[in-house]
Amino acid sequence: MISVVVPVFNEEKTIKELHCRIVEAMGKQKDAFEIIFVNDGSTDNTEKEAKNLKPLKLISCAKNRGQTLALDTGMQAANGEIIVFIDADLQNDPEDILKLLGKISEGCDVAVGRRQNRQDAMPRILFSRFANLLTRLALRTNIHDFGCGLKAYRSKFIKDFRLWGQMQIFLPAIAKSRGAKVCEVTVSHGLRKTGGSKIKFSNMMEAGINLLKVVFITRFSKK
Repeated sequence: MISVVVPVFNEEKTIKELHCRIVEAMGKQKDAFEIIFVNDGSTDNTEKEAKNLKPLKLISCAKNRGQTLALDTGMQAANGEIIVFIDADLQNDPEDILKLLGKISEGCDVAVGRRQNRQDAMPRILFSRFANLLTRLALRTNIHDFGCGLKAYRSKFIKDFRLWGQMQIFLPAIAKSRGAKVCEVTVSHGLRKTGGSKIKFSNMMEAGINLLKVVFITRFSKK
């Protein structure tokens, strides 16, 4: 089984389209699948809209706790041997999930999306490039886009690891330290249809601090 985990927060205008496109994409492959939406304390009609969607496992949090804990909640509830993460804003195309699953079927344990022609503001893109370079050097992992929200994992490499801080960014490196083969896949990146980014620069700075912790985990956990 494949579990598609999506953290959602105030996505009432796009949640139906998101679900429809995920179902359509997953219907093109042969394995059973489940879709898990973690409603992260939305204050609009996201939960109401989601309750009418099928197939769907909906988990609702009483208050907004942030993307990381929403992903952790979905990951712990997932039943699949493969767990896919994708953001809810539709900048990632659900059709690209099939590209990631294709890489895993070829022998990869983790498939990480690499956004092509990013549709973000230039300051964010430049900061992201610098952060990715620093992370790549620190973790000795040849990934160019740690921040891409579209990733797929064999669950045995991540299921018992709890997410905190901005740890979902570095989860591929954690999986690699556990013996996973990590691959990168070029994926599309579209304009945001509604709202603004939920990720702030303060989150990016926090991620920098967490990077030091991940370096310790990946290099010294065995010792």
